[in-house]
Amino acid sequence: MSLLDELVDSDFVKISRSPDFDHFRSIEGLGEASSIPLDCRDFAASFASLRLKACTIYLQRTFPRILQVQYSTTGAIVGLLMDDAASLILNGVEARAPAFLLVRGSAKCEIVEQQSNLVAFVNFDSIDDRGWPGELDRAQLIATEPAKLEALRTTLHDVLKLASHSPDTLAQPDVIESIEESILQVVDLAMAAASPAFEAKRLSLSHYLALVRKFDEFVAVNAGKTLYSADVARQLGVSVRTLHNAVVAIRGMSIHRYMRLRRLWNVRQQLLRGASPQSIKAVALVNGFWHMGEFTALYRELFGETPQQTLSAARKNTGSQS
Repeated sequence: MSLLDELVDSDFVKISRSPDFDHFRSIEGLGEASSIPLDCRDFAASFASLRLKACTIYLQRTFPRILQVQYSTTGAIVGLLMDDAASLILNGVEARAPAFLLVRGSAKCEIVEQQSNLVAFVNFDSIDDRGWPGELDRAQLIATEPAKLEALRTTLHDVLKLASHSPDTLAQPDVIESIEESILQVVDLAMAAASPAFEAKRLSLSHYLALVRKFDEFVAVNAGKTLYSADVARQLGVSVRTLHNAVVAIRGMSIHRYMRLRRLWNVRQQLLRGASPQSIKAVALVNGFWHMGEFTALYRELFGETPQQTLSAARKNTGSQS
């Protein structure tokens, strides 16, 4: 069973299933498209859409066809094949994993699919200050590392499953923003793996050091708040790409891992204070962790115990001192 078969309509996820080619409906949110089927047997085209606040996710099961599409976006469209067996021809170039599509602005594409594929798209309303490659009004294939593409696939899989089967979680404050930040993080890393040097002029190490120090000061001043990389970079007057390069050079890890590390520490401090009357899930959500299974695993890996063990010990200590 594919991911699309597992999804159901919810307050956030909308599913469109076409019984045959005559009733097939293109994804209007990506632009204007027309399809010529190459094989209508066992037709099972469908798609799911998830509208968040600053982006929309689409998951589509396609069919053998010639597709003419005019992609159009105010920000950027990222398209990817959801399994390694999938393939298509984009403007005469074979597209296979770990390559993915990037469109900024508007671009016309000629696509040939000899087989049914499971494809995901993320349409970002804006990508200001992210430092992604690519020219405006052009579609291009970006070749990244397999692990980075798989991380993007996994994140989209988890987001769609959560929005479909646990929509109440997305209705809680700041959860959608945290989910969008998670998506941007994995796309950032996929872009970074594809093109290690996007900037025409690299900052010197001393400039990197000064920038990271400003970054740490900003995080300290805003302790207890959920911070997003684009907002931080904007406050510091640089692109997300520049800030990422600086953190890698000085801290030896990506900006996203570094910010996650700081958020995990913030969670621990709240749990050590007893976190009453909040639950562990509430504390995690406030700090930008919307995937509870992943959060627990990251917490255990870093601290050698589960969040529940930390909270239980803290409440026990508080009780013995009272």
